[in-house]
Amino acid sequence: MYMVRVSGILDDFGDWPIDGAEERDGESWVYFSNQVVARSFAKANGGKLERARWEVNLDYQRSWTAKPVGTRWWIAPETDPEPAPEGRHRLTMRPGLVFGAGDHDTTCGTLEMMERVSFIGQSVFDLGTGTGILSEAAKVLGAASVIACDVEADASRMAHDRGIATFQGPSSALPDGRFDILLVNIPGYVHLDLAPEYSRLAKPNATLILSGYYEWQAERIEAALPEFSKRDQILLGDGWVASIFSHARATASSD
Repeated sequence: MYMVRVSGILDDFGDWPIDGAEERDGESWVYFSNQVVARSFAKANGGKLERARWEVNLDYQRSWTAKPVGTRWWIAPETDPEPAPEGRHRLTMRPGLVFGAGDHDTTCGTLEMMERVSFIGQSVFDLGTGTGILSEAAKVLGAASVIACDVEADASRMAHDRGIATFQGPSSALPDGRFDILLVNIPGYVHLDLAPEYSRLAKPNATLILSGYYEWQAERIEAALPEFSKRDQILLGDGWVASIFSHARATASSD
């Protein structure tokens, strides 16, 4: 858990996905489970990022129940012993502070959009993998290779426990033009920071599946992706978006 200390009292947190906040001696202490989001919030608000002195209550995860997602998936908590219905693949929700367990609309939306793309024989990169659930789904769909990364140590560990080739650190550690499909389910304002990375990592004609942002953020995010064209999109609960983009980077001329 991460904390951002901001001078003064904040009354409005906008659409930042905070995990809690409190007032302390003329400061606002704002809590986040994701370090990248916390760092972005600190930068935007002139705050100081540090390890949290308070832990979020995760009791709600005890009430998780199994559910269908799209046409292929069955999302179920690890405590649920029942198998998936016929024709669906079970993806397990695992508790903890790591985002992407399978309970959130953006994760479910990404899984649904993945059904609309051919993964067979493709090289896949899952940026900000969280629990690794999207990487597991990519393998189920026939990807030839799947690599994932996350800046959070707990996320890298959880994805590794799923059998995913994962590293802790930024995507900048990877070479240019490496992947056929990019999976990126992270907060909208982080997309704006990382948009150049998507083009750098993508092969010509690669597919980008993007989520984690609101409909009102879509225009700005799409403008930050000039080398991609949107070909599909769905709207999710509370105004979330999941989209599929095609990479339109031209190959070098031989003339």
